[in-house]
Amino acid sequence: MEILMNEVLSDPNFFIKPENWQRWKDSHGNNEIIIESMEFRDLDFSQLDFSNVHFIGCYFDCCYFKSANLISTNFGHSSFHACDFADAKMIAANLSHAEFKKCNFDRVNLLTAVLNDTSVINCDLKDLDLQSFNLIGITLDLCDLRKQNLSGKNLSRASLKRVDLRGANLEDTIFNGANLSESLIQGATLTGAQFKSANLSGVDLSGMNLSRLNLEQAILRGCDLRDTDLTGTYLAKSDISNASLFNAETIGWDIRGIKCDLAFWDRDSTVKTEYKPHEFERIYAESLVIELKYDFRLTANEITTLPILIDHLQACHWGVALRLKSVKDIAGGALVQLVVDEAGSYALDDLENSLKEEANRIQNAQLALRSDRHLQKRFKEAIAGIKDQFWPRLLELAAEHEMDQVRNFCVLFIDLKGFTQWNEGVVSEKLSLFRGLLKPVLERWKASYPNMEGDSLRATFRSARTAVECACMIREVLMAAEFELRIGIDLGQVSVVHNEVTDQSDLEGSAVSMAARLESMADGGEIIVSEKVKHYAEQESSEFVFYPRKSRLTKGIGSKKAGDWINIYHVQRKLV
Repeated sequence: MEILMNEVLSDPNFFIKPENWQRWKDSHGNNEIIIESMEFRDLDFSQLDFSNVHFIGCYFDCCYFKSANLISTNFGHSSFHACDFADAKMIAANLSHAEFKKCNFDRVNLLTAVLNDTSVINCDLKDLDLQSFNLIGITLDLCDLRKQNLSGKNLSRASLKRVDLRGANLEDTIFNGANLSESLIQGATLTGAQFKSANLSGVDLSGMNLSRLNLEQAILRGCDLRDTDLTGTYLAKSDISNASLFNAETIGWDIRGIKCDLAFWDRDSTVKTEYKPHEFERIYAESLVIELKYDFRLTANEITTLPILIDHLQACHWGVALRLKSVKDIAGGALVQLVVDEAGSYALDDLENSLKEEANRIQNAQLALRSDRHLQKRFKEAIAGIKDQFWPRLLELAAEHEMDQVRNFCVLFIDLKGFTQWNEGVVSEKLSLFRGLLKPVLERWKASYPNMEGDSLRATFRSARTAVECACMIREVLMAAEFELRIGIDLGQVSVVHNEVTDQSDLEGSAVSMAARLESMADGGEIIVSEKVKHYAEQESSEFVFYPRKSRLTKGIGSKKAGDWINIYHVQRKLV
């Protein structure tokens, strides 16, 4: 039998004496008591027995439930404001769709309570054990969860806006689709946590270890990521606009499809760098590797056609540059890996899908060559004809095979400051010392195409790290010998050409010109590098500190005009 209590409770004096309720409840034995859509204000229910009672859609304001018996009580769809549940027994209570604001839960026993779609707002829960509850979709906005153990819990779709999770154990915790905007999370353990499609906008994550976490499609707008470890972090299709990234570790991060219209790379987050669509991804993404699997071992003919495959893929994708990384035997077949050096104007996800789709067609063509003996014979004859026609001449050109080649190099420019003020009597002696000091340093770091003219030096390197390492050593050596110098480094395509005047190999290209521009922007004793050099040097090493600033070009280069502002970086080696 069900008893509807609304008429009895309309008398405001009913709960003034606690024995009224207990006497009434006992008189109705085991009958089901239902209380619907009632309002209770400033009432003291302390120590009362509300076990098995149904409070459906009720509103409680400033009420006391201290030490109350709320076992199996149904508070579904009810609201509580500034209520005190200290020491209450809420075992197996149904709190589905209930809302609690600014309530006290000290020492509450919530064992096996039902919290489906429950909202707990601005409450202190740091001493409450939440391990046994289903927290999917729960609302805990503004709650104090400091040092909570939420290890392995599933908080998917939970609302945790401005929640305090400092020092909490969040190991393997699932926050997929959760809203953690403006939450406090410093000092929390995040190993193995998942944040797919989570909202972390405005969160301070500085100095934290986010390595290898899943942050796919996460919103990280305005996040503080300074000194954050993002090594191997999965950030595909996430949004990091307005984030601070000073000294963040980004080696191996996955940023395919990432959104970022501006970011801050300086220590104080005052100098913003703006990016066009897909530009951030193209500059800072790890090189995309396209894997082509063959269900058969490659013969010499198929290997010979790989350059044709690469040329075809580049022709189909304007502005894309590919190179062969490796050809490996795998179980039952072969694996060909191609590296995307330049992505053109493509988003990496779109480019990867398009390249694989087109490569499938070429693989079918290679397979057709294997099965067509007549075509195979003609192909071999054509290759043999090319060999007979060109090989002798290629051997003759072996000594100068690098001429007219386009390579990606780091170009380093050095210029001595105050050279024109030297006395004629010391110029020859000082230049001889200058070159003598440089030679062993250049040899140690395997500099290529060194060219010394007067008080300047130009050299190239295969990697950004090597170029910066060499520049730092040159600065240390020359400044110890009381030479004042300036150094500029850029990375890009460089053409190796024949200099008709010197009859030796020479270099041309925008990277050569930009390195010279950067050198002129340096103050005495400074090493100035471009954004590309900074990015690749940071991927290869953590030994350097890059200090950002902006500078105007005094002379145009490529698409940049005289007077345009560019981002440049002053380099220092980290102190051990």
